[in-house]
Amino acid sequence: MSANELPKRLDSVERRRLAEQILSDVFAKAGWQVRREPKGRAGSSIPDMIVRRGGVLYVVEVKAAAEGRSDRLVPLWSLAYLQALRAAGDKNPPLAEYAPDAAAGVIDFEGLRLFRGPQLDDLNFADVQVSPQFQSVPGASSNLFSDLNQWMLKVLVAPELPERLLSAPRGRYRNASQLARAANVSVMSAFRLVQLLQKEGYLAESEPYLRLVRREELFQRWQASVSQRIREVPMRFLLRASPSGELQRMLDSGRACLALFAAADALGLGFVHGVRPHVYVRSLHRASLEAWKSIVPAANGERPDLILRQAPALQSVFRGLVRVDGKPVCDILQVWLDVSASPSRGREQADLIRRRVLNRVLLGEQAGG
Repeated sequence: MSANELPKRLDSVERRRLAEQILSDVFAKAGWQVRREPKGRAGSSIPDMIVRRGGVLYVVEVKAAAEGRSDRLVPLWSLAYLQALRAAGDKNPPLAEYAPDAAAGVIDFEGLRLFRGPQLDDLNFADVQVSPQFQSVPGASSNLFSDLNQWMLKVLVAPELPERLLSAPRGRYRNASQLARAANVSVMSAFRLVQLLQKEGYLAESEPYLRLVRREELFQRWQASVSQRIREVPMRFLLRASPSGELQRMLDSGRACLALFAAADALGLGFVHGVRPHVYVRSLHRASLEAWKSIVPAANGERPDLILRQAPALQSVFRGLVRVDGKPVCDILQVWLDVSASPSRGREQADLIRRRVLNRVLLGEQAGG
């Protein structure tokens, strides 16, 4: 258990005592029995506290840092784990961080509560104002539409879309912890998204589950965020007798998927025809292109067989893709976002997808709002 962002004017001993008191109160208010253990001499195996609720018992070690930087917290978490492991022996799981057999917790002095472990989800609290110091921590992105955030937004609306159009877990999530587990991202990444959505008014208030509201505005902003120019390279097949077979072999590599209008066609929602297929790849670096043995860049004035594009959000694109007749295809939300920015009849294609699939999702009708 680590507590960060505590007042720097306190010395290390005072910070630790205050962190321990806050943590004790958090458990007690949630109905846990808390037994504080007085520390003896240095090196003692006595834990800071033992907490119990029902059949679950945790041995707790508390560490407090003056800053929430990972280079300060990771060594403390490692030490807490080893000390908790020693105190717990073989009977009880230690409460620490970055260990597969340990439950985890992070708190701060402004109300942040992030826990992972059996019966710990109800301790989580994300409705807090993150201090400027915390926002400056490396990785604490305020970009609502970062790669992982786009993926988690897809996870939040997945129950309202057919599985054939979006590959994502389908459930309802009470907090960032549950969202992180379903989306297979870190708890901190999920917390940051939830905090941003709450701050900007895109989460329903006073509801037991995370539910997006004001979706029309949110999705318009999402569209605008992905409208920037994306690197692409026109390519041609070396063996042009069977372009469909060559394309299939490329897609079978696991490093590419159909995108834009070709993806819309594959999903049964095509509107624009005669366009060279666009294919998202994980990387457009020279070495990556050279790895594709069956294709080469098209010369100036030469008609390409396909357009390779650098996937704009690797996690969101490749986690959400679906398979149609064995072909990996961008999910319907990704297609809608991408074609919206296309100058070649993209708006008409996006409008068709919205009318036939996304209108109720964007208006929030299936979510009850």
